Amino acid sequence: MTRRLSTDGVMRVGAAVLVGLVVVLYVVGAVPAPVAFALGAVAVLGLAVWEGVLGFRHRNEAARFALEHGWEHLPRTAAYSTRFGGYPFDLGGRAYQTDVLRGTYAGWRCATFTHVVEQDVGAGDNKSETRQTFQVTLAELPVNLPRLDIVPESLATRAAQALGAVDIDVESHAFNERWRVITRDRRYGHDVIDPRMIARLLEHDVEGRAVRIDGGAVMVWGVGREGVSTLSSRLGVVTGIARRIPRHVLRRLEEQGRAMRDPDAPLVGPEWAITPGALTSGRYTGIGAEEYEAETHGPGVAGDADPDEGRV
Repeated sequence: MTRRLSTDGVMRVGAAVLVGLVVVLYVVGAVPAPVAFALGAVAVLGLAVWEGVLGFRHRNEAARFALEHGWEHLPRTAAYSTRFGGYPFDLGGRAYQTDVLRGTYAGWRCATFTHVVEQDVGAGDNKSETRQTFQVTLAELPVNLPRLDIVPESLATRAAQALGAVDIDVESHAFNERWRVITRDRRYGHDVIDPRMIARLLEHDVEGRAVRIDGGAVMVWGVGREGVSTLSSRLGVVTGIARRIPRHVLRRLEEQGRAMRDPDAPLVGPEWAITPGALTSGRYTGIGAEEYEAETHGPGVAGDADPDEGRV
């Protein structure tokens, strides 16, 4: 499945194509310099206006969702700017998060936000500002696990170089063709990517997404904003992956003093947040009763055996 560009991603590509076309027309002499400059300025201004409109719509949508469904909405924060490593959190510049939504989904504490990175380019009179946006959706874990990236094949080389890590293969040809698992610890990577995790990562809703386990969270991220219309799917991905992290991995690292919080602390939230198959009252999410039975065990690292233990 090929993932489509976000709306603001399409606009950025369109503006870049228009500017490129203007440059070509100017170089070949088809348009004079003043006209070329004016057309380029219109393209840049149009992109800025459109991004402003999209940001306004995104904020209103997030605020309305929080009001209707009992989630917390933070218009702007920098709480996640230094918590995680790797792209897109290591781009430098000024980083902050907008339209943060936080709540409980299927027994897991979750959040989604737009990660914004502003950078200055050029100098003096030619100095300008660039802005990049990324949508991040995460499920909180009870243990601060070492970083592990599960990325589509097309991103594997860059991710491995950035992490300075190894790329591991597993005993699944289908998985190895679709995904690359990148980590500094080969044993840890093989422990996490067990048969149950492989089965989950081969489901269609994960395809094309970049997945990371880091900083006490499982996250998916992508370029551009992504609204609440796909939030149910994204939450299903991160909670499904979090639920399949082997308990012995969580237990071992908890014993090493990497616990994030009390795993037995009660999870609170409105009734819809712990109801199988519904993100809100009566709104189907695609999570079936069988999956939910395991999810209700939440992120605990001890206790009863996992009801999915031994199943793929």
